[in-house]
Amino acid sequence: MAFPLEEVSAHSRREKNIRHGHISTLHIWWARRPLAACRAFIYASLVDDPETDAERDELLKEVADLASWDAVRNPERVVRPREEGGSGLTGAQLLERARQRILDCNGGKPPRLLDPFAGGGAIPLEALRLGCEVEASDLNPVAVLILKGTVEYPQRYGQPNSRPVPDYIRRAAEQGDGGQTRFTDGDLVAAYRKNPLATDVRYWGNWMLERARKELAEFYPPDPDGSVPVAYLWSRTVPCPNCGAEMPLIRQYWLARKDKKKVAMKPVLDRANKRVDFEVVEGKDVSGNPAEATTSRGDTLCLLCNQAVKAEYVQDVGCRGMLGQTATAVVLEAAGAGGKRYRPATSRDLATYLMAEAKLGTLPDFDGLPAVPDEPVAEDPRNIWCYKYGLSTFGKLFNARQLVALTTFARLVREAHAEMLRAGVETEYAKAVATYLALAVDRLADRGCTLCRWDPSPKMEALQNAFGRQALPMVWDYGEGVPFSEAAGGFATCLEWIPLFLQFEGRFSWSHSADSTLADARVARGSYSVCVTDPPYYDAINYSNLSDFFYVWLKRSVGFLHPDLLSLPLTPKKDQIVMNVYAANGQEQVTSKKEAARQGYVDGMAASFEAMGQSLEPGGVVGIVFAHTDPDAWSTLIGGLLHAGLIPDVSWPIDTELENKVSRLGQARLKTSVWMACRPREGKPQEAFLGDVMEEMKPVIRERLLYFWNKGIRGADFFISAIGPALSVFGRHSRVLRPDGGEVTVREFLNLVRKESTQVALEQVLRGADLGVVDPITRQYVTWVWSYSRAPLEAGETIALCLATGAEYGSIVRPGSIGSETREGSKKLVKLLTVKERMRLDEDLGLDSAARPAPLIDQLHRAAHFWGINRPDELATYRGALGETRWAALRTLGQAVAECLPDGDEDRRLIHGLLGSNVMAISAPAQAGAVARERLPGFEEVSDA
Repeated sequence: MAFPLEEVSAHSRREKNIRHGHISTLHIWWARRPLAACRAFIYASLVDDPETDAERDELLKEVADLASWDAVRNPERVVRPREEGGSGLTGAQLLERARQRILDCNGGKPPRLLDPFAGGGAIPLEALRLGCEVEASDLNPVAVLILKGTVEYPQRYGQPNSRPVPDYIRRAAEQGDGGQTRFTDGDLVAAYRKNPLATDVRYWGNWMLERARKELAEFYPPDPDGSVPVAYLWSRTVPCPNCGAEMPLIRQYWLARKDKKKVAMKPVLDRANKRVDFEVVEGKDVSGNPAEATTSRGDTLCLLCNQAVKAEYVQDVGCRGMLGQTATAVVLEAAGAGGKRYRPATSRDLATYLMAEAKLGTLPDFDGLPAVPDEPVAEDPRNIWCYKYGLSTFGKLFNARQLVALTTFARLVREAHAEMLRAGVETEYAKAVATYLALAVDRLADRGCTLCRWDPSPKMEALQNAFGRQALPMVWDYGEGVPFSEAAGGFATCLEWIPLFLQFEGRFSWSHSADSTLADARVARGSYSVCVTDPPYYDAINYSNLSDFFYVWLKRSVGFLHPDLLSLPLTPKKDQIVMNVYAANGQEQVTSKKEAARQGYVDGMAASFEAMGQSLEPGGVVGIVFAHTDPDAWSTLIGGLLHAGLIPDVSWPIDTELENKVSRLGQARLKTSVWMACRPREGKPQEAFLGDVMEEMKPVIRERLLYFWNKGIRGADFFISAIGPALSVFGRHSRVLRPDGGEVTVREFLNLVRKESTQVALEQVLRGADLGVVDPITRQYVTWVWSYSRAPLEAGETIALCLATGAEYGSIVRPGSIGSETREGSKKLVKLLTVKERMRLDEDLGLDSAARPAPLIDQLHRAAHFWGINRPDELATYRGALGETRWAALRTLGQAVAECLPDGDEDRRLIHGLLGSNVMAISAPAQAGAVARERLPGFEEVSDA
């Protein structure tokens, strides 16, 4: 059926800014899909295509409106009036109609949906909302606990008036016992009746907080004037190999950087005692450039003797256990006054920290587990960098005071659970509440470790969490929050997001909860109407290694409640389906390690898709979400689908990323994820020859790509969006054969798809203008900047692009050409050269030679160079030498290239200047709209030899 692509994409992008009540605030999980996209995709996959255009148009409006966050945030309001092109229905009406449509299309029974890679729970949550019976499983125990908190406990225990009000709630309401009403606006008893689960999580979370406050207060004393600490700021140190002083490792000195509030640290050098201390300066006293301090990527300067050391020295010192730390400043909140203020760290601050250090040695264990996590941090240089500096166990990611605080809260989860049972709370419900409390402790760990930065930027001026990205980085100067502060980093803030989510979801009527289980996706189970899943993205995220950060604390807080999930030392590694070179042990060569890891991913995905196919009822659908720029990732996914006999019926590239996340200079990132609805291949598939398949595949690719172009799909996403339509043709056959009888591989199939989509893209980018012969190097350049901006590409990806554009790799990277080979670690990369770089390498750039005519892109760059160095006479002479036909082509190319280059790019400035110059003043070629069928002159095969 058709799909409201633009509207769903817009709702998905908008969702990235939504926090209140959103699933992402329950607990960190990486690469969750937007709820809007999940809701719309599942809905569209479960209903039949209407028979009439009018009915189809009405359904599309309803799918689009139901994807809006407004439909679930304010279900009693009309989402989009009819006069604005909407359905005219409220969120509640849209949801009720969706559930009824789905029932009608499924013979009156709720469809059964399986998500075997359920992760953070976005897909199963939206399937439940639409009335499906759901099984959500994952191999990762942290994910399973998140799933229980997302699609099991809220539906089972969070409904209005589903539990009697217990005595402890009534006493708290009457007496304000222990400050228990502080989390709830209004009547505590009424709040419990409205959502007992959310209220109990608040109650028992506050119960924990008040006890922790009494136990920990001595380690976070207020200042003599009554100001209370919000955060303590620290810098790691290493000994200077020259003077022996402890060198602070500090990225920058800023503490607050607002227009009317500028505060920074300033080093105070005591050369006699070989010490570096810090003072706090404000306003006009801030001098120099506080954005530059002592350390950049580990390379460090000693402030006392100017000795410079490399990152390798810092790594060696860290691995020998000699990484130290020094307190630099304290962030305070003044009593009775708003805003933050700052002061230098003092000997009193150090004394209280040393008290916590002494306390650490007296902490009891957790059922045989040491209080301080001694589980190893994985050696994974792709996602985890802190281990290189000696932070080799999870306990080393926290300072002593943070460990005292976290172990206290983990113990209090257990004590709260025991107190619930003494208060008469039934076992399973108490287990659910305690699990949420443990998730809150996890959130506290993310805000309370030595990988947290203090962000002085105008919009923040706050402590940042460790997982700002999908990695455990190395942080030189860190911030330590106060666990009972109301600011970011405090337990109250970490806890409050959880009941907000529970309250939000508690407003919906749920006919049942999901089954959330620990299970291997490669094993078939049950019988399902539909399988929808977001599988691991090849090598993008190592879920197991990252989730160990939370697993070690969950074992200590609720391991006794979930022995089936939390009994292993760390999360499962062997059976995790990711392309992880660093876990492919037993191989001597890097290339063989990579191949072993790749083969493990290929086999795992193939087995998983086969299991999904076997779990389907007749006529069932398998929905797959995937997003990756690497052809190897796509080839493994497609190979798995073909192995399982699953063929895309329809596919939609849904734009899910905010513009500011994908437009950064030099980064090749996808904005879309491809959502494919697949069905088992029917009948007995036959072999076919490539020529026949291409004849059928080309018009399908072209038709869908022109549709996606008109919907605003651009760049790398444009190529990716062609895969689903092409596979719907290619996958019908058991094998596709070349003329010589050899089988076309999946990688060859992807190269063919890229070539066809490149043809369509270039026709659109160059506006269908008659450019004469567009040479392969120019095609390569235009396709590159249109797809990836200025991001460097791996050599293999550059070669794949050459296959699509007809360019030769050697011609691309020869001296003075558009690209240059470089290395990043073990990776061989190719980067695009700028106009300035090219002219420096080849002063004859853009001039024809006896060996070959100059590519059009070279001529454009030469002309832009003349404009940039203000040589209008030479530019006019060059125009005359090229002739008016070639000059017109150059102008059209310049317009296309300038639109593709990012804002702020120097080449973009030069080309824009050239296009606006007097020398360029000629009639512009006619602008054409989207080119539908005709082949442009100049897109015939042209050699670049």
